[in-house]
Amino acid sequence: MRTHACLASILFLAALPLVAQSQPTTLSQNISQATSETKPAPKEPTPTVFQADEGDRWMLLGQKLLIFKVDPVTTGSRTLTVSTEEMPPGSNIPIHKHLHEDEVVFVHKGTLRVTLGDDQFEARTGAIVFIPQGTWIGFENVSAEPAVILGFFNQPGFEQCLRFMSVREGKKYIQPPTGKLKAVREECHEVMKQ
Repeated sequence: MRTHACLASILFLAALPLVAQSQPTTLSQNISQATSETKPAPKEPTPTVFQADEGDRWMLLGQKLLIFKVDPVTTGSRTLTVSTEEMPPGSNIPIHKHLHEDEVVFVHKGTLRVTLGDDQFEARTGAIVFIPQGTWIGFENVSAEPAVILGFFNQPGFEQCLRFMSVREGKKYIQPPTGKLKAVREECHEVMKQ
């Protein structure tokens, strides 16, 4: 009997790699379609100058221009992510928090109402907002013109989620199913406020 139990255990352990292959897709698999239109990432960090309209251009949720300037895909950075986002008047970034990344947002143009923790602030052109990991954050463009922000993360990763929630300019955006979007946000360690 002990031989049969031992044999069953060996067969079970041998089958684990096959079971693992049939598990739900990972974040990298989920975003591979989104990044397939991006040129291959540099093998080493590459010094680069991007003009204001240059970089890896996407439309976040099909509505807001998002340009990745520095990340593993654009410049090969292993330690930093920088992007710009254009926010039409009245648009917002819903209240959320990042569990593992610190973030800095620089208001390049416009005026934003910023929810930071339990408080609200006005951030005008030139303002900098520091968001430590685990802090609730949200933005609303209260300007009559488009606002432009620069977002800086202290480590790459979250930009993959942004690409997953975006489409190339000129293409139709199709919202991912709610469950898949929620799973991707969880894999990116982002929590949306209810």
